[in-house]
Amino acid sequence: MMRLNPDATFDCLFMANHLQFPRSSFSVQEIHIFAYLACLLWLYRERAVSDWGYEFVSTELGAPFSREIDTALKELLERGYFRKIHDSVRLTELAEQALRDLSGLTINQERAECLHAACSSTAVFSVGMVNSALANEPDLMRAKALPSNRLLLEDSAQSKLYVQFDSLRKAVCQRSSDLRLPAVVWLTALYRFGEAEA
Repeated sequence: MMRLNPDATFDCLFMANHLQFPRSSFSVQEIHIFAYLACLLWLYRERAVSDWGYEFVSTELGAPFSREIDTALKELLERGYFRKIHDSVRLTELAEQALRDLSGLTINQERAECLHAACSSTAVFSVGMVNSALANEPDLMRAKALPSNRLLLEDSAQSKLYVQFDSLRKAVCQRSSDLRLPAVVWLTALYRFGEAEA
């Protein structure tokens, strides 16, 4: 058995739990997308990307991918925490119990806030719309323009994001400290930018 990254494992369980309801299942690709969005919200909260616990690379299609998330998903499936149904995945009772145990740990509280806000964006957008919006995030746009597997969220990319996030913070911080609001406002702006460019 492989040693699992604890952050990636918790994130997989947490996101799977949130994404499978009310649809009853989720896809592996969705976990990568929402983990990346949660990491971006972590940056929005002015936390270091190095403290997120794992990295992302861009695929040749310009999508975010985490090796640690991929490994955790495969191991959780093999160990019976997830059950595969056609092209989708569903949590088992074993996973639900593990998530309850891990959610109670103080160490997971800050990341759970980011994960929850990321997954909650599906109350406003379809998963496809979230994916389309994120494709207009500065680092993923660059990755799509120069197709290759490369590390995302390096220093130069973070600088661009901080400029966007500073503007976003000024626009929404007076309204609520809830991360769901900036997540939805930012995704809306990215989505509209993509439509205008099309």
